[in-house]
Amino acid sequence: MQFFRAEKNTPTEIFRQLSELDKLCVGADGWSADSFISETARESGIVLYAAENMRIAGLICGCFGADQSDITSVAVAPEYRRQGIANDLINEFISLLPNMTESIFLEVRESNSAAIALYRKNGFEQVSIRKRFYSAPDENALIMRKDLNKEG
Repeated sequence: MQFFRAEKNTPTEIFRQLSELDKLCVGADGWSADSFISETARESGIVLYAAENMRIAGLICGCFGADQSDITSVAVAPEYRRQGIANDLINEFISLLPNMTESIFLEVRESNSAAIALYRKNGFEQVSIRKRFYSAPDENALIMRKDLNKEG
């Protein structure tokens, strides 16, 4: 498994595959290829993906600003789950954050126990609930935070 950072010059086909994977995992609310392209164009945007044999197995997307960061999407193809790919992507994402980053936030569906367990394993803690954040089906989001100690 190889890990890559999507950038402005990444082939359009990669962005299409990222969108397909995100929609497979998230549903209709998943990001479009254009959304991933826009995120890579931002100076503060990070789009990483794991690939094997020209096939995208997982992705993580987020951004940073001031002393905080947000993870906006994590997705792993069903046939690649439980192999540590999401864990590796989270660690790679964290390694790319500026040293001044103090905390990372994310939202996760209240019913997504596998993702919640993954985030807790990586040091995230629930800090709040966003009522009816998700649709199809309507569901609350848990807001989770991980505090970093990068400067030192």
